[in-house]
Amino acid sequence: MSIVHAWESLRGDPMSWLLDESRPNLHWRVLVEFVRRPSSRPAVIRARGGADAAEPIASLLADLNPNGTWETDVGYWKPCSGPGWRIVAAVQWGADPTDPRLQAAAEQFLETAAGEGGFARGGGGDPVPWLTARMLHALADLGWCRHPRFQEGLAWLEEEAGFDDAIACGVTAVALLGALSACPDQRRPALRSRAVDSILRSFVEGRRSLSRLGHPCLGRTDLAEMLWALASADVPFTPEMGPALARLQRRQIEGGRWRRDVPVPESLPVRVDIVAGKPSQWVSLRCVTALMRYAVDAKLPRMYPERPN
Repeated sequence: MSIVHAWESLRGDPMSWLLDESRPNLHWRVLVEFVRRPSSRPAVIRARGGADAAEPIASLLADLNPNGTWETDVGYWKPCSGPGWRIVAAVQWGADPTDPRLQAAAEQFLETAAGEGGFARGGGGDPVPWLTARMLHALADLGWCRHPRFQEGLAWLEEEAGFDDAIACGVTAVALLGALSACPDQRRPALRSRAVDSILRSFVEGRRSLSRLGHPCLGRTDLAEMLWALASADVPFTPEMGPALARLQRRQIEGGRWRRDVPVPESLPVRVDIVAGKPSQWVSLRCVTALMRYAVDAKLPRMYPERPN
C-alpha cells in the first residue's frame, strides 16, 4: 500500500525524543539534519556551544591540548583509542566544529599526516582508502575542504587504482559521499557517482551484516548510515534503494525508534556506558532522515498509529 506522507512510514513521532536538550551534541545535529535549521540559527549555535562538554565527546577530547596536540602516547590510528579515531568519533557524535581545540587538531593532522596522497596508518605505510575517506569526512565537517592536503586526499581516491575494490566494503563509499556533501563547492561528479553506485551495489548484494546498526560507524558501515548518506547528499530515489528501505523500516520499534545492534568499541575512550540492544537516538536520527527522504518514492507501508496533523 502506498502512503501519502513520509511520516506515515514511522511507528510514532520521535521528535521530542530526538530533540533532547540534555544532549546538546545530539540536539544541534537534529536541528540541522532533520529539522533543517540553518547552522547560523541561535538555537543551533546555543546547542552546539555546549556539545563538547557533553559525553561522550568530553572524554574523547579530554587529552586534546589547545594547540591541537594530544596528551597520549597511543599511536594516531591505533584501533580505536588513537587520536585519529577520537576525532572521527567525536565529529560523528556531534562535536562542535568551531571548537578551537578541534580546529587546531585538524590543522596539525593535515600538516603532518602520514601517506602519499591518501592517509596511511603510520610513516612508511601505504595509504588506506577507507581510512582516508573516514578522515576526509570528519575534516570536511570541521570546515577544511579547501586545504591542499584535503584536496590531495580526494584526488588520490579519484585516481587510486584499487578504489573500486576498496569501496565495495561500503565504508569508503559512504564516508566519501559524506565528505563531498559537506563540501558544496567541490565539483567531482565522477567521484560522487562512483560512491553512489557502490552503495547501490551493496544494496543489491544484500549483505546481512549491513542490517546490524550502530553508531559511530568507524571501520564498518550499515544500512542506516548508507541510506542517511544518500539522503544527506540528496541522491534521487532508485529502485535499488527500495528493498534496503523496507529492511530498515522493518527494524523499527514503537515510537519511531531503532535499536543499536553493534556496541561501541571497548577501546574507544569514552566514560559512558553505551550498550547494544537499546533504542539509540543517533541510529534513529539516521533512520528517520532516510525514511523522510525516500518513504513516499519507495511506497513504504503505513505504520503510523494515527494520521499525522
